[in-house]
Amino acid sequence: MESRQQSYGQGVVFVLLATLGWSLSGLFVRLMPGLDGWQLNCWRGYWMSVVLLCYLVIVYGRDLPQRFRVIPWPAMLFSAGFFAAGSTLYVTSLTLVSTATVSVIGASSPIFTGLLSPWVTGERPGLAAWIAAALAMVGVGIIAWSKIEGGNAIGIFISILVPMTFAGQTLALRRYRGVDMTPAICVGGFVCFFAAGFLGFTADHPGGGFNVSMREMMLLAMMGPLQLSIPLIFYIKGARSVPAVTLALIAMLDAVINPLWPWLFVGEEPEASSFMGGGVIVLAVLISIFGGQWLKARSEKAAALAEPRQLRVKASHGE
Repeated sequence: MESRQQSYGQGVVFVLLATLGWSLSGLFVRLMPGLDGWQLNCWRGYWMSVVLLCYLVIVYGRDLPQRFRVIPWPAMLFSAGFFAAGSTLYVTSLTLVSTATVSVIGASSPIFTGLLSPWVTGERPGLAAWIAAALAMVGVGIIAWSKIEGGNAIGIFISILVPMTFAGQTLALRRYRGVDMTPAICVGGFVCFFAAGFLGFTADHPGGGFNVSMREMMLLAMMGPLQLSIPLIFYIKGARSVPAVTLALIAMLDAVINPLWPWLFVGEEPEASSFMGGGVIVLAVLISIFGGQWLKARSEKAAALAEPRQLRVKASHGE
């Protein structure tokens, strides 16, 4: 089943929908205060992959095994690996440094994406993309500045690896955009399930990361599809027509939307810095979405106006 041609605008809408889903993480975490990162990551990854597998069966039917085989092995390795590694590193970083520190360092993901994009995808980010990436880092810095802590060197190092893995995930999806990469993410979720489950024994849980109550299991069974499966399907679709840096920048809207859900549903009011920094991030995303298109349109218009002038000059010289 080949996908029809998708426009840039459709891709942007898909990525915005993905980010909206990802932003539910804070609300779900607040509803399960008794769980640590290993337990959350274990069962969130499991239910994400189960739902993705059901989705793939519905879409491809008997052709599903072929959809796994058609993915080039480097694409499968990198996409599944980056997802599993990113989720695990994220949880690990939260145990070593503050959430604010992880968020600020995570804001560098578009920078890593932009630097690697020319070699991995052949896309060279323009001026608008770099301006937007810098603004986004400033916005996240405003949100988390008062909460940043130094932490230890190992914690900072692991925190730096988190945006690098997200950049790698984004670049892999963009490089292999001609193939449905959903099966690769599905594999990554199951890898994450086993990795987080067994690493959970390091937190002295009797059952490792696998040990959760029935109530929490029901919430995780909702969190997996709503906060990961469906958003990832949209993100993979968006990657078909949206440049890698813009993908990473739009995903940063998660830092803006995430605090709003606990505010609306559990009364956890965001700080003033969240609104100030959020405004800067929204501006950065708008520049990323529309700035490059605007500059391209201006360049094409200037070239079109210059062409008749060049023809007149040539005609006057008898060429």
